[in-house]
Amino acid sequence: MLNLRNLSFFCILFVHSFSIGAPEARFVSIRYLEKQAFLRISEYFDGQENAGNRLICRSRPDARAGLYVIVSLKESTRNLPQDLFARWQVISSKSPNPVEHRIAVPNDRTRGKDLFVGLTGADWPDPKARPVAWKFSLETSDGKVILERKSFLWERP
Repeated sequence: MLNLRNLSFFCILFVHSFSIGAPEARFVSIRYLEKQAFLRISEYFDGQENAGNRLICRSRPDARAGLYVIVSLKESTRNLPQDLFARWQVISSKSPNPVEHRIAVPNDRTRGKDLFVGLTGADWPDPKARPVAWKFSLETSDGKVILERKSFLWERP
């Protein structure tokens, strides 16, 4: 039997779980990926990166190794609005001030559901470094936030 306290908890959970017009997504992980994680056999033949059904966005497109946010969407990446960019704010152990990265999300998208957004090259050169706190969002060109997640420590002093 639900008491008033439990009912309030479920109402709050329900309201905060859904946002009108926002894509449903599950954050898989934030981790450092080496260049080899993106190599496929076809690349050895034609020299072109094959992303498969993953939508890959990088802060430095010429570098593959880096720290990635991996998001699994409920629907295809093709259903995301056009002209999106990812805003990733990160506080590292080297500085208490957040560094913001804006990464364009290509309009030419795969039918897959996985989105990889990476801080690559000089933007995250140390494979052993981990972010202290972070905030990640997908935003339209007019500034509308359609997806946002942040670490627990992001709002702590």
